[in-house]
Amino acid sequence: MNQPLLTPLRETKIKFGYLGVPYDASTSIANPGARFGPAALREHFQLLLAKRVVDGMVADMDLGEVVDLTGVEVADFGDVALSFHDQTKAIDQVTAAVAEILAGGYIPLVIGGDHGVTYPAFRALHNATQGNIGLIQLDAHCDMLDFSEKQGNISGSSGMARSLELGRLSGKNMVQVGLRGYATTQQWGVGVKYGVRRILAPAFEEMGALQAAKQSLAWARQGTEKIYLTVDTDALNPGEAPGTGWPEPAGLTVQQLLDYTRYLAPHVDALDIAELNPLFDSAPRHTVIMCARLLFDFITTKTRAIGSNSRFRPRKK
Repeated sequence: MNQPLLTPLRETKIKFGYLGVPYDASTSIANPGARFGPAALREHFQLLLAKRVVDGMVADMDLGEVVDLTGVEVADFGDVALSFHDQTKAIDQVTAAVAEILAGGYIPLVIGGDHGVTYPAFRALHNATQGNIGLIQLDAHCDMLDFSEKQGNISGSSGMARSLELGRLSGKNMVQVGLRGYATTQQWGVGVKYGVRRILAPAFEEMGALQAAKQSLAWARQGTEKIYLTVDTDALNPGEAPGTGWPEPAGLTVQQLLDYTRYLAPHVDALDIAELNPLFDSAPRHTVIMCARLLFDFITTKTRAIGSNSRFRPRKK
């Protein structure tokens, strides 16, 4: 049952469900510590809402307008109870938790954890959808690992490959954005095999965030019913967002990420943030603060698109 944090002023029109997945047991080649991401982000996100939203209203200074949130609910579904000794069971637990959020009519906000979070969360949306689904991935890496002795076939490096195997995600509807640096030919080749669309980091810089978002959406929504967005924090330049598991030189700026996400938000049915690693963040917690801003932007932009009014309420178990 949901327990009101603030008394709703109007009928709830749109609901978001925050779910933590404090799992990084499959992180064997990167910096561990992403399991602390959900708690760190939850703390700052709650603070942001408490300090900025007054009587259900908030001023968006980027756009120079007031956003009416008197009909929006943000519920906290807590952290998934995970079986760290059994990765397959843990994946099923995440899928079940996201399925519960979807069944309640909430838009999932899934917070990892390593990037293994995407496969089970995407699977929940896949299972709840009759038609095809699009997937947009902001990431420095392909995450198309088939199998390795060190990581197996399910890890933070294989989520996109496993998602493609579910059946109703076509390569033409998967968009990988921000890839850069170097990868194995195997990981690169899986995307080529499936016909995955890619906007590499240099192309993103040349196109600009808005044009890249328009192109991503056009590819992801072609013949699909739902769109899933996953944001790996290593898509960003580590100079701006150091709190991640495997930082790559160069990358998107925070402003580009926010502009890109704002454009997509009205069309996205589920969002995850992966590889937020507070142990490697700056002292002022730049990466945590950025992720909280990303969530807030997603909520306000989607609310504008739907034209709803709301209050924020936590979910009490």
